[in-house]
Amino acid sequence: MSKRQFFDHLAARWGQDECPDIRERLAWVAELSRLKAGQYVLDVGTGTGALIPHILQAVGERGIVVAIDISCEMLRQAVRKGFPPNVHFVLGDMHRLGACAAAFDRVLCNAVFPHFDDKELALREAWRVLRPSGLLVISHPIGREAVNRLHAQHTAVAEDTVPTAEKMYYLLTHLNWTDIHVIDEPGFYLARARKPG
Repeated sequence: MSKRQFFDHLAARWGQDECPDIRERLAWVAELSRLKAGQYVLDVGTGTGALIPHILQAVGERGIVVAIDISCEMLRQAVRKGFPPNVHFVLGDMHRLGACAAAFDRVLCNAVFPHFDDKELALREAWRVLRPSGLLVISHPIGREAVNRLHAQHTAVAEDTVPTAEKMYYLLTHLNWTDIHVIDEPGFYLARARKPG
């Protein structure tokens, strides 16, 4: 089973087993992303759009959210939520985005980073589509260890693990990101880095 098929299969029941305070954790992701009114945000691996309400609260009606995912079924579930017209859904792959260079103020990768087959290529693509001084945010609101345990239970994603803070810091530094900040707590993981201005 491919990853796309795996996520298509899970889409209808996605989020049913989430921790009870997931909304608060997602709000924290949005807060740490330093979102501002009117910004253009790329929500990578949007799934059913769990992070979108928190992004919208910050960027407002003048902001734009482009939400991409490799799964048609995940996007179908997200569209059913009736988000406003400044949210655009795109079937796409982070390794080969069709977006123009320097199109976004923020690139948010929530609960998706382990699934990138070529993490360096995905990070280079994030760099390409970010404006100078733009922020990349990689987050896992339930924490690294919980994600890795969960993935280990499914053959299609068993090898998709969240890197330690040290490995993430090294990877981002190696690719010339700056202002790198990594939180790796038992119940929350977030890495934030800036494309130099």
